[in-house]
Amino acid sequence: MIAAAALTAALATADTAPVDRTVNAAGVTLHVVCAGARDLARPIVVLEAGAGNGASTWSDVMAPIARVARVCAYDRQNLGSSARVDSQLTLSGHVAALHALLAAAHEPPPYIMAGHSYGGMIVRLYASTFPAEVAGLVLVDSSHEDQIARFAVLPPPPSAGGAALQRPREEIDLPAACGALSANPWRADIPLVVLSRGLWFKSPPPVPDPLASTRLGIWQDLHRELATRSPRSEIVVATRSGHYIQNDEPEIVVDAIGRVVASVSRGPTPP
Repeated sequence: MIAAAALTAALATADTAPVDRTVNAAGVTLHVVCAGARDLARPIVVLEAGAGNGASTWSDVMAPIARVARVCAYDRQNLGSSARVDSQLTLSGHVAALHALLAAAHEPPPYIMAGHSYGGMIVRLYASTFPAEVAGLVLVDSSHEDQIARFAVLPPPPSAGGAALQRPREEIDLPAACGALSANPWRADIPLVVLSRGLWFKSPPPVPDPLASTRLGIWQDLHRELATRSPRSEIVVATRSGHYIQNDEPEIVVDAIGRVVASVSRGPTPP
């Protein structure tokens, strides 16, 4: 097995500058950004953002990941620099769109997929739908198909009031997504790292939530369940992070991805 540090040293001179492209994926123009050299001995790392977020949410981790593997992130439709369309996609629709994007961008498998929040649901359904393409998963404070039912036993958090929220550019049907994953639960014998936040709030909310620690306990319990989905799994609690671990403690995300890359790589490509 090749250590992550050895992979880093081997590719220390690799070009880590991100390259932006627009790609026609099944008729929809999507923005994708990739960095790092492709080595056929190593998989491509695919970063899937949470609801309402695009490629920019990974800006703190792209360059370090690119030193050990080629890495790509993208904006889903209606987000970032991707096309604005009237329709909203289901969870399976997001999987199909990602599959079409990777093919159109000529970024072939195998993949290590890292998904944040709702993106963790997308990459798990992708791994169930296209198991031969996914060599490893990293779940970054991922959503879980049981979260609605688990949190329903608690009263909702107190509201800060104020102006009505604007309609989001990306509308997620979370109950339907939970149903889709419940009907098709992912399990596999591949490397899996589950990253779980250690802070329910990174910054104190305007109105304190007396049940914050209880909600955090439920959230971490759901992540412990996700870590049972592969015999080659581990769970890491990001003790100084809120929901956006990739921004609060990016080194934890980089390390997790680097270790998964190392565990599935065949070693440096001969000259």
